[in-house]
Amino acid sequence: MENELDRDICIRRFIKSDMPAVLALVAQIGSSEDLTESAGEQFARELADPNHEGDRFIAALGDVVIGTMGCAPGAIPSKHVLWADWLIVDSEYRRYGVASLLYDEIEKFALEHKKAWLCLDIGNIDRERAAYRFHLRNGFQIVGQLPDYWGEFEHLNIMAKSLKSKD
Repeated sequence: MENELDRDICIRRFIKSDMPAVLALVAQIGSSEDLTESAGEQFARELADPNHEGDRFIAALGDVVIGTMGCAPGAIPSKHVLWADWLIVDSEYRRYGVASLLYDEIEKFALEHKKAWLCLDIGNIDRERAAYRFHLRNGFQIVGQLPDYWGEFEHLNIMAKSLKSKD
C-alpha cells in the first residue's frame, strides 16, 4: 500500500518474532503504570491459543514494525461484536495513515467474521483527544461511560461503530 511516506507499508498478521517490536510500541504509551507486562501476557496468550477468535496485525516498513492493532470477542463475547484494542503507531510515523490502514484490516476481519459492530475503549477523552477525534472521523460514537473505571477521573469510554459491508 502506498502512502505519504513514499514507501510501502505492509499490513500483516502479528507473529511471535514481532513481540519485542510491538512491546516497544506499547512502551511509547504515556501511562503511570508499565503496560508492557500486561500487553506481553495478552499477546502471548493470543499466539498460543489456536482457537483465539480474534487477530492482531502489525504495520511494517520493510523490517521495521511501526504500528499494531488487534481485535477479539472481549470479556463478554457476542456473536455480533468484536472489540478493537492496542491501536499504537510509532510516534515517528503518526499522521501518515498507518492507523487507518490498521483499522481497515480490523474492519475487513470483522466483516469476514459476520460482525455487526466494532467496539473499543477510548480511555480518557481529554488526555487522548487526538485518538478520540480520529475515532469520531472514522464512524465511531460514544455509547457508554463508566466513571472512574481506571482511576479518579479516568473513565472507561466505550465507543462503537456499526459495520456495513463495503461491497
